[in-house]
Amino acid sequence: MSHPIYLTKSDLKTARSCTTKLYYKKLGYPTVDRVDPYTRILADGNFIISKIAHLLYPEGIYISAHLKSDECMAKAAQETIAYLQQENVILFEPVLYADRKLARADILVKQGDRIEIIEIRAKGFDSAAHEDLIKYRNLSLFRNKRTGKVGGEWRYIIEDVAYQVGILQEMLVQNLPDLKVEISPYLLVPDRSKTTEIDHLASYFQIQRLATHRNSFSKFNGVKVNFTGDIQDIQNDRFLTKVNISTEVAELIEPTLASAQKYLGYLIEQSPEIFAPINKGCKSCEYRANERDSRDGFKQCWGDLADVENHVLELYQMGRVGGHETPLVNEMIQQKKASMFDVPLEELNDDTYSHRQLIQIEYTQKNKEWISDHLPKIIGQVEYPIHFIDFETSRMAIPYRAGMQTYEQVAFQWSCHTILEPEAPPIQTEWLDLENTFPNFQFAESLMECLGNRGTILTWATHENSVLRDIYYQMQVYGYVNPQLQTWLSNTAKLGTKGKSNLVDMNALTLNHYFHPLMKGRTSLKCVLPAVWKTNPYLHEIPCFQEYYREVDGEILSPYDVLSQVQIGDRIQVVNEGAGAMLAYQDLMYGENRDHADNQAMRSQWKELLYQYCRLDTMAMVIIWKHWQNLCSAVL
Repeated sequence: MSHPIYLTKSDLKTARSCTTKLYYKKLGYPTVDRVDPYTRILADGNFIISKIAHLLYPEGIYISAHLKSDECMAKAAQETIAYLQQENVILFEPVLYADRKLARADILVKQGDRIEIIEIRAKGFDSAAHEDLIKYRNLSLFRNKRTGKVGGEWRYIIEDVAYQVGILQEMLVQNLPDLKVEISPYLLVPDRSKTTEIDHLASYFQIQRLATHRNSFSKFNGVKVNFTGDIQDIQNDRFLTKVNISTEVAELIEPTLASAQKYLGYLIEQSPEIFAPINKGCKSCEYRANERDSRDGFKQCWGDLADVENHVLELYQMGRVGGHETPLVNEMIQQKKASMFDVPLEELNDDTYSHRQLIQIEYTQKNKEWISDHLPKIIGQVEYPIHFIDFETSRMAIPYRAGMQTYEQVAFQWSCHTILEPEAPPIQTEWLDLENTFPNFQFAESLMECLGNRGTILTWATHENSVLRDIYYQMQVYGYVNPQLQTWLSNTAKLGTKGKSNLVDMNALTLNHYFHPLMKGRTSLKCVLPAVWKTNPYLHEIPCFQEYYREVDGEILSPYDVLSQVQIGDRIQVVNEGAGAMLAYQDLMYGENRDHADNQAMRSQWKELLYQYCRLDTMAMVIIWKHWQNLCSAVL
């Protein structure tokens, strides 16, 4: 094991999920989801929340540290210790280090004999619901409603804070034994029950790349966030909430430190215990080889079982077979069986999943497509015109406009392909707003004008229904008056637990009525389209589809791999999935190129990338629909 050996908050989280991953992480194995700091910080929205938090403490001192060695860590920790000897001090990202346990607190506030550790998170928090649980049920949002113990979606965050508090306690005992202080931990989070009074808040923040030390473990590593607004406005605003978590942290300090010590022992002793047994969870392992690094953690763990064709991990909902405690896939792995064809068919007896699993096994063996007996009738009953729609949206960590809440739905783009009658070519319509205004009502009005009240509206999954439902309720909250739009939304989307959506979900149709062996156990549009496209040459001859055909070294590419790349600034950019579209939108809103001298040209380039991606999503549905029609006509 390379040196220095230490355990960060991130290491601890990795080890909890799989100790073998900790081993690979420390050796620097490649991962499939590694992104540059700029993209990561832009995606999670934490940079604005963190910057706002720092603005709330204008006297804060930032601790700069390059933690490349034991000496560097000790030096940075000593700088923190030196500051803690002052009566009052505020530190940004102080280094906490004791017995190879390392963390950087977001904010540390010392006032006399009291120290606050403040963890900044972009995760939405509902203070009203939290206070009701405390008042009426002696619980909180941080506790399991059945057991009363710290649990649920906040547990890992609170464990992170508990780790910081535990390290700080050890640091003080070792370095300042006579300093008697009370340590109080807090979360600082965007509050879903509050609104901002600042209009266009995001426009006052801009992120830019920097060349900084890789091993700084800073939330701002590789980036700088600039604020151009009025600091007093930020300090007067109250959409962030500071929440005391002292009792929750006290409950978790001891087990968290014990776990950390165990994992450190594995690393220091190079213990074979660090290698966890392979199991169903390995399906999501991110430690895979890439073009730059051939080391593959998954294959190293699985050996010959990693390369088995028609792998058992590819079977739809395989992890559910046999129950949570004794999943069948784990038993098969112990028996060195990793093919889905080794699955005992009598074990596939779950009413919810087994039919799809049996279809997958049977038609993978036959290497044939499958359609249900019901699909031809469904296809035949669809009313024209048929509209295929797709939305691009963003949920920003800060309120979009004054009077709005955090993480509200922002719908900035739609695409629609319409087939007016059988055999007619699809007509494409689209809408995109990048003017830094709240676009939802104009988004919905333009869509209503396009779709009207006739025909059938097809989507892929339920996202579009959720967006239209959110806009319907936003109209009421913000007093936006358009009776026609309100009626259209209520007639189109399912608004609550009751009622019916007039949107037809092609993902649900796929799940119930269609299978292709190349899809394996997945039904996303990005999996279904390539399966259909690569194995049905007649589709390549249809004029409106031809622009998406490309063959490289004898392999037909997925249409998503054919989308144009554009150089924007000093980087080659392509938008070919939903997260990329959201990032492109957010980059235009507050990215480093927002105020660039060539801003308009760059915006035009980004707009074209967004157009071509969203346009393909709806054309992909048209391609699949055309293929389904062809399959169904063959059996009629």
